[in-house]
Parts: sequence; structure tokens; C-alpha cells
Amino acid sequence: MGSNQSPLIINNWQTGIADSPHLGFGLFKNVNIDAIKGSVRLNKRPGPLFRTVTTQTFTAGVGTDICTTSANVESDALNYSGTAVYFTTTGTLPAGLATGTMYFLYKVTNTTFQVCTSYKNSAGTAAGTVINITSAGSGVHTVNQATPGTIRHIVGNAGDSRRFYTCSKGRVWFEDNSAMYLLHNSALDTPASGVSNGNGRGLAITSFTSTTKEWLFVFRDATIDVMDVGSTATLEALTWSNSWNALNTSTGSTNSHEAIVGQDDAIYFCDDRYVGSIIEAAGSTFAPGTGSTYTYNNQALDLPVRESAQCLAEQGTYLMVGSSNTNKIYPWDRISNSFNIPIEVPESKISKIINVGGSIYILAGELGGIYVTEGTYARLFKKLPDYLVDKGIDTASNIIAWGGLAQLNNSILFGVESTFNTEYSGLWRLFLDGRLVIEQVPSSGDANATAIYAKDQLYRFGYSGGADEFSSNLHGSKLVAPYDAIIQSPFYQVADKISKATFSRIECVLTEAASSGNIRISYRTAFSDSFTTLDTYNLIGNQNVFSTEDIGLIDLENIQIQVEMGETTQQVNDLELLVIRLYP
Repeated sequence: MGSNQSPLIINNWQTGIADSPHLGFGLFKNVNIDAIKGSVRLNKRPGPLFRTVTTQTFTAGVGTDICTTSANVESDALNYSGTAVYFTTTGTLPAGLATGTMYFLYKVTNTTFQVCTSYKNSAGTAAGTVINITSAGSGVHTVNQATPGTIRHIVGNAGDSRRFYTCSKGRVWFEDNSAMYLLHNSALDTPASGVSNGNGRGLAITSFTSTTKEWLFVFRDATIDVMDVGSTATLEALTWSNSWNALNTSTGSTNSHEAIVGQDDAIYFCDDRYVGSIIEAAGSTFAPGTGSTYTYNNQALDLPVRESAQCLAEQGTYLMVGSSNTNKIYPWDRISNSFNIPIEVPESKISKIINVGGSIYILAGELGGIYVTEGTYARLFKKLPDYLVDKGIDTASNIIAWGGLAQLNNSILFGVESTFNTEYSGLWRLFLDGRLVIEQVPSSGDANATAIYAKDQLYRFGYSGGADEFSSNLHGSKLVAPYDAIIQSPFYQVADKISKATFSRIECVLTEAASSGNIRISYRTAFSDSFTTLDTYNLIGNQNVFSTEDIGLIDLENIQIQVEMGETTQQVNDLELLVIRLYP
């Protein structure tokens, strides 16, 4: 293009991911486009909540009650007291321990532990009350962690001081001081496999009118278990009311039992083609064992035959019920015997719905369509870009699977599993003005965010095998390293077939010098090509402008720039990009 060629300036970070890289930015992943207008910031990565006890052999000390392992009990050398475990052996376990039983570890050192019969004895108010080991046993002994399956629901108590999680193994966990502990249901939980007849399909918490109790309702396949979790004492006592009431679904079913606490203080839950309700009796205080204190109705609303209630949300006085079998959302006034005229969504299989500002946002189908309704008809609000989540050839019938859904300020967070491009699985964020980013990926790697809990600026999300916390009090925070944060620019047409473009220098400008980190800048000239690195900048120091001469970009018609960022200091996120410039 000769001397009239202009510099290429990349700085319009606030636009989010476009429908096509030919229309705008191709990707924003693990970055914050909303923190400071005019720049893009490296997103702090979430930290794992579940401690990882490594499966390893141990020997037991008679008299000291101390078990010794050959390596660190916990992979990050954290305080693993309170972690639920079970033991196996090739011979006979040390006297005092038994196979097929859940125990809790009490940390002595990184490579030694004692064994307790309860969370209370290992990490609670009686911490340090350990089992007396009277013989070393015979054979090789192994300690195994009681692990979560896929996290399916997360709820918080009234003061948001604790969160409760349920998983596909039917287990219930509680979060305390940025660590996760098992609410062990000894009557139901088989240590090696989990809770019998439990898929973790529903969870709800409410105090009703009580000022001292908070009731956790845990939905199994065919029944509901209830426990008071209102205080530290009740969490340590673990008084379960198992099989408190029956559901319509049978043992072995995988139907949704998603539950919400309504504005009317009733619990509503999905149950096959029905919506059930739990209502505290007027003038009474709910007590699981006293039927006169509540009304339980597992068929409060009937949906049509062959429907299946999947998800719930409130819209004014109406309860909105999404069906997993069809494309319908059923409004119900909670009083009438039936529902109002259904709202039809352009895609079948309603996965999740949520009310944000009076509008119901809908995750439906398997093609990445997000819909919205104000109560009469549904319209497409946003489509996940096919070039990211599809295989890039022909549109398939199941390109994504939806995960959890939550509201965060002026946006919604939702989970996505990309069937063909797993690197785009994770926690996505959609602003209500239509801007879209990939907010986070689990600390374990690219995977669906199957359950989400958001409060103020902070959130937690679960996935297969664990859960992460994104907050000011990160536990075991992971780095965005080496280059997990990725921005891909639009495809810029910089010339035509006759007058080609040339760029000889690249410049990267930060808002201010970063305390640590690296930036790698690459380019490609066609969507089917791989990116080629132009240069990598180590950002430690007092410098905020980095440049490279003689980059040798010649004979260009189109170009796309990729910026990858990462930090080298844990829990630091002061890396903030202002502009990228390419000069002729």
C-alpha cells in the first residue's frame, strides 16, 4: 500500500466476542473487559475449594495413633484436617480402623495424620479427638479421599456465611473458610461410591419462620432428606431426616428436582411432570417430624403428559416452569389447578431459566441459543458463535451442553460444554447489552461449569470432580499461566490483492507497569491457519511500553492478532492492556 498505509490500532476491548471474527473480536477468554473502560485486564483465576488428598500407602504407629505416608498427604501441603477419607488394605487394617467406613483426617504434619470418626473431631469444636490405634495391622494400607462427582447445585444460607453443594454422587458438602467439608450421611453414603439413589438433582435451603434453624432439603432419586444446618453445632451433630417425603420419580431416575425458595417463602421443586411444594403451616414452626407444621404436595401443578419439569424461575406472581422434553415454559400463578398459556421457545429442551430485571433468560436446545421473554413470547437474545463452539464444518445437532446459570450484577453467568472445541468449555458471561466473554475455566482445566452461585461481585462454580471460588479470599489460587488469558482480534482487511500491506514494527502498551507476567503476540492471515508468534514480552520491571522492530510482515491482505497473557506471581492481577499497534 506504500507510504499511505496507516498503522493498525487494536484497542476496542469493551465490545466482547463478536458473532464472527470478520465482524469483531474473535475471542476473549479469562480476561475482564469491564473493569476499566478503554483497557482489558487479566482476570484473576479462581482457586479450588476441594483439597486433594493423594491416594497413597501409610503405616500406623501404635501408641502414638499417628499414620505416616511417604509423601505429602495433601498435594498443596495445606491444612487437610476435616477431609473425609476411607481406607483399604491388602491384609488387615490397623486395629481401630475398618474398611467400608468414612473417617476424617486430623493433620499432624504434611506427611503424618491421625484419624477421627467425625468432622467435629477433626476440624470442628472437638478437633484433635482421634481414634486409638492398638495394632499396626498387616499388609499394605491405603488412604483414599471421599471425592465429589459432578457438582449440580449450590445454595447459600441466609447470611451467606456458608454455601452448600450437592453432586452426582448424592453427597452434600459445605464450604467453610474457603475449604470444603463433607456433610456425611452415614446411613446412606457408601465411602467408595457415594449416596444410594442419589444424583444430586436438587437442593434448597430455608429457615421458614424460624430464627434459629435453617433447613437443607436434599433431593435424591425418589425421596427428600432434610437436615438443620442453622449453626455450627447442628453441622457437627449431623441429624438427618432421611426419606422425609416421597417424590413422584422412582429409584434410579435422573429427572431434575431443581428447587427454589419463592417470594412467598414456599419451596417449589421439579418432579417428573409435576411441580411440588413445601409450605410451612400458618402459625407453626416447621419441624420435619411433625406433619402438622407443614403442607407437602408433590403434585401441586400437573404438566401435560410426556412433559418433564426441568427448571424454575419467578416472574412477578407467576412461577415459570421450563420443560426438558419440549420447547415450552409454563406460567403458573401458584393458586390455580393448572397453568396459563405456555410460552414457546424456538428450540426444544429448556435447560435453565433465570429472572434478571423482570425478564426471563432461557438456555435452550443444544446449538447455543440464549432466549429471553417478558412473559408472552420468547425471542433469540444471543447465539454462541458457531466458529467457537461448533466443529467448523457443518452444524451438528448437539454442539454444546448447558451448565449452571446465575445472575451477577448486570450480567448472567452460565456454563458451557463445547462438544467439538473443548478449549471453549467453561464459565461464560453475557452482559445484558449483548456483550459476551468466556469468563473463566475451572482450575482443573477446560470443562463445563455445571453449577454456579453468585453474590455481589463474587461467585463459586462447580464442575466434574470439584468446585472453584472466585473471591477476595482465594484458597490455593492458581495462576493465569503460562498463557491462559487469550484475546483474538477481528480479521482486519488491511489491503487488497493488488496493493498489499506491510508491517515492520509492533508495539504493546499497558496502562501501567505490571509487577509480573508475560504477553505473547501472534498473528495469522487466514482463519484456517495456526498463529505464528511475533514476540514475547516479560513484563517484570518499570516499563509499560514494549515493542519489536523488523517483524517482517509483508504481502498482507488480511491479518488477525492474538494476545496471550499470564502472570508469574500468585493472586496478582494488575496486568492491564491498553493498546496494540502495528506500524508500516
